[in-house]
Amino acid sequence: RQVGVAKQLFGAMGIERDDKEKRQDWVLRGFRQFDAPVCVIVTYDRELSGSDDTPFDCGAVTTALVNAAWSRGLGCVINSQGIMQSPVVREHAGIPDDQVIMKAVAMGWPDESFPANAV
Repeated sequence: RQVGVAKQLFGAMGIERDDKEKRQDWVLRGFRQFDAPVCVIVTYDRELSGSDDTPFDCGAVTTALVNAAWSRGLGCVINSQGIMQSPVVREHAGIPDDQVIMKAVAMGWPDESFPANAV
């Protein structure tokens, strides 16, 4: 599924498979939270690590947040790419060590003219 979506996105953006420069730019855009003005970092208390409920609860909270934002016209992208460098995120967002970083949600007003947003 992820490969299929990537093919659709790259097709919409006019990024050819062998265009390493544009593909790298897309990857970096993900690390920058797609240049959204807001990024919500979803965390959970380290004490809850290993619980079967923790990932489900984080997913439920994230879904509710995204649905609430969308109902008010905001666009959201749930991603893990933006938190792949968790130490950097932790430092800049002031997230304490007793919190585990789970997901990121890029949020802002959607640019309907941006080709990837049609996918």
